[in-house]
Amino acid sequence: MREMATRVAIVVVGLTLFGVGIGALFLANLGVGPWDVLHDALAVLLDRQPGTVILGLGVVLLALLVGLRQPIGLATLANVAIVGTTVNVLLAVVDTPSAMAARLVLVATAPMVVAFGSMLYIGGGIGIGPRDGLMTALVDAGLSFRVARTLLEVTVLLVGIVLGGRFGLGTVVFALTVGSALQFFRARVWAGYPESPGYVYRRAGFAD
Repeated sequence: MREMATRVAIVVVGLTLFGVGIGALFLANLGVGPWDVLHDALAVLLDRQPGTVILGLGVVLLALLVGLRQPIGLATLANVAIVGTTVNVLLAVVDTPSAMAARLVLVATAPMVVAFGSMLYIGGGIGIGPRDGLMTALVDAGLSFRVARTLLEVTVLLVGIVLGGRFGLGTVVFALTVGSALQFFRARVWAGYPESPGYVYRRAGFAD
């Protein structure tokens, strides 16, 4: 019970940081990550906050994963609830900085915060997020991790752009740096958690 409580706490902290990183890009207002270009477009079309769209789409993807018989864990459910809520809270209490230097700092740090939060919650070993689950469904269908991840990222980005989502410098910086940041934090965060299930790494696209 103590170990599970620790894992749950780590997952909650990781997902909160994940949401903070995503919210930072929205605050910078210089373009958001590929998935969030889609979230941003839907938020405008539906007249909802970005975090609300993140939460709502997460519920839709969760139902899809159940239909595709993908593994659902506590972290999968927590991802749906926590990330979008965190984004909404951050955008409600913090305004976009007026200084361009501050906005550029947000762009530079957001991928690092997202990556660190991702490695915390994935390594909890109690599930992966619904968007990662969609990727693993494509892998189960026969695609490689690289092709599946690229296909998803490009598809949601293009759909988001067509629907009017914001993209720009932040989008490019996030796309180019988040992968390396994930690998960097994975090697360091998981050094202290050797008993975390290896399948979590593999299903999230990271080789053991």
